[in-house]
Amino acid sequence: TPPTILRSQPGRPSPAIVSSLLLTSNMPPKKEEATKTNGSSKKLSPTSASSTPQKSNGLSIFVAVIAFFALGVLSPPSLHTVRHVTTTHLDLSSSSLSTADVTVQSTNKKLQLLPPHTPCTSSNLANYIHDTPVPGLHIVCIESLLNFDADNTNTLRFALFQNAIRPKLYQRKKITARATQNGGVGSTMDWHQVKQLLVNELGLMPEGPRQQPWAVFTPLGQRIVGENDVVTRGENSSGDDDKHNSVMKSNTQILQELASSGMVLVFQGGNWRWPGVREGFQRNIELSPTLDIDVSPNEKRNITIETLSMTPLVVSIKGFLTDQECDHIATKAEPSMQYSGVSLKDADKGKAASNWRTSQSAFLYSNRDPILTAIDHRTASLSRVPKGHQEVLQVLRYGTTEKYDAHHDYFDPRDYQSDPNTMNLIQRGKRNRFATVFWYLTTVKEGGETIFPQYRNKPLPRGYVHSDCRQGLKVKPQKGKVIIFYSLDDRGQMDPLSLHGACPVIGEDDIKWAANKWIWSAPMGFTADD
Repeated sequence: TPPTILRSQPGRPSPAIVSSLLLTSNMPPKKEEATKTNGSSKKLSPTSASSTPQKSNGLSIFVAVIAFFALGVLSPPSLHTVRHVTTTHLDLSSSSLSTADVTVQSTNKKLQLLPPHTPCTSSNLANYIHDTPVPGLHIVCIESLLNFDADNTNTLRFALFQNAIRPKLYQRKKITARATQNGGVGSTMDWHQVKQLLVNELGLMPEGPRQQPWAVFTPLGQRIVGENDVVTRGENSSGDDDKHNSVMKSNTQILQELASSGMVLVFQGGNWRWPGVREGFQRNIELSPTLDIDVSPNEKRNITIETLSMTPLVVSIKGFLTDQECDHIATKAEPSMQYSGVSLKDADKGKAASNWRTSQSAFLYSNRDPILTAIDHRTASLSRVPKGHQEVLQVLRYGTTEKYDAHHDYFDPRDYQSDPNTMNLIQRGKRNRFATVFWYLTTVKEGGETIFPQYRNKPLPRGYVHSDCRQGLKVKPQKGKVIIFYSLDDRGQMDPLSLHGACPVIGEDDIKWAANKWIWSAPMGFTADD
């Protein structure tokens, strides 16, 4: 039985705090002698062989080997992005979107905010390619080819990795634009051509009664365009990015962002999920600060995401919350704590919530609390899903022996046919709880783990009892630590393997404080907008 929803006054959804970098070209730079560390470049200083004593060669080799293992193996891989020195500006002029005129112009045109260029190198692809297929997740490499010849044609070349695996046979697809009549370097190319190529080659399903529209993202989780976004003919458009699946952008802007990004990820479910790659995989990302929030924890920070499980997808983040933030949340929620409720399925009507759940909980609104507001935005930055998809913060307290039996956070429409409120809330299955961002506010010495009984796709044993904490992945509570687990897969479908529970706290003096944000697959209006 899923935990209950706190219904609140609807507010306008707001965008996730995902920063864009100002690019100055959408073409890969010329190779130069540089070493990259965490996405930044440092030029190598020349050294003279004669200035190094001969007897230090052995020590130098030893140090180099140690540095390689310490920095290259033990440290998470970094995504190598490029900040260019010139701008390729696409200027569209056409009477219809299907024949929009794309003209490549020089840097004397105004600069635009574009995603950082991520070349499809082997090291970059290693951050996203999986050993086994991931239905609904696709990787696309886009290369812009400018042919300054008699034909004056422009070409976008695509390499597609369907279901995020390496194909046995590489095939590249091209969209080549025709020359314009004025003899300039231009073409008749638009987003709809690219969209049709993606649909055909990746087998993308259209939006439907139980299907959110698919979407395209940069490798860092910045949303570029979705299946049903409104596309305009102008150079720039300002739309409600927080609506997430009905953004308004110009054809120019979409093509610029796709070409600039170089590598993009396509999610059939329309929402960003951190690609797990494999168990133990780590990646470094940057969390953006909240604008106009003057509190000390509100600064740009780098964190490491580690994959704990592929099936179900569970990732862990250390240091997401400071000790002071953990204490603030628990202290603020304590006066309002009450025994927790659940959303009863049709088959469970009339039963007490304590049959499954014995914890206490409270809901905290973020308005007029700068710390909670900053954490809301940080959660959006971490998940790469707009803040308007979040529910109100739930705070939990588990005393000795208190627990929550294994359950799903999503609402299966088959279980709520006689509950019109829930069926309307989930639009009869089109939208649902997508992900859970779960925070540990205290460290528990014994018990209190979050358990995933079907870890690694293991079937539940015969006679399984949902309070059983013997089988599965156990995540131990550690103050300030956060895990994200996904209730919907990359296709946007319910993932039954996301079954999870809270094991009983065993230590007599232990109290488990935790909190979570449920994130939906569509804007819900539970949280107040900025």
